[in-house]
Amino acid sequence: MVRVVLFAVVCVLSISAGAECAPSRKRNTSAQERSAPQQAAQEPDEFRSCDVAVREFVQGRKEAAALPVTEVKVDGLRMTLNFVHPYGESGDTPPNLAFTRGESIEERRKALNEAKQRARLLAEAARTGNVWYVITVRKESGPGEERYNPTSQGQQISANAVVMASIEGRCITVSQYEAVPLNSLSADLQQALGQREREASPTEPPPQAPRS
Repeated sequence: MVRVVLFAVVCVLSISAGAECAPSRKRNTSAQERSAPQQAAQEPDEFRSCDVAVREFVQGRKEAAALPVTEVKVDGLRMTLNFVHPYGESGDTPPNLAFTRGESIEERRKALNEAKQRARLLAEAARTGNVWYVITVRKESGPGEERYNPTSQGQQISANAVVMASIEGRCITVSQYEAVPLNSLSADLQQALGQREREASPTEPPPQAPRS
């Protein structure tokens, strides 16, 4: 009789332990499921917090490049910026005259100091590899024309560019350049965008010599 009672007690304890372990396992599984998306979101990317914005700007185009900005040239007098990348420079941005909107001299001076501080932060971000000059080839053409075909009539090929910076975990669009003439870009950058090869290989075959 004692053995039967002990056996029954052991069975009850085993069932209780199993019941207690089951919710624990469920809780652990739920915690793992919740942590999985967070781990995926924290996967490192070469463009830091601009991982999505850079690729969205490129839109899968082959004739595009995302170049690291190695230096930011700050013109404190004219309040312009110039971004240096491996293939040259972006060119000066339009003057940042937002500080002139203040009503009093104190407000203008405060806004000016804030603009200068942002320029310093941007220069520091470039030194640590957190600023990029992203450029893509664009073409204005009529409907039905082949995309990016320089031999089509009436089309004008240029480039759009943007400067993005990853600062304090946020992606910031610093400046935008629209309709940049391709001939204003360096030969190396044109080659990186696939334009030099396109010019070197015309679509029409060369004329053949007459047969004798």
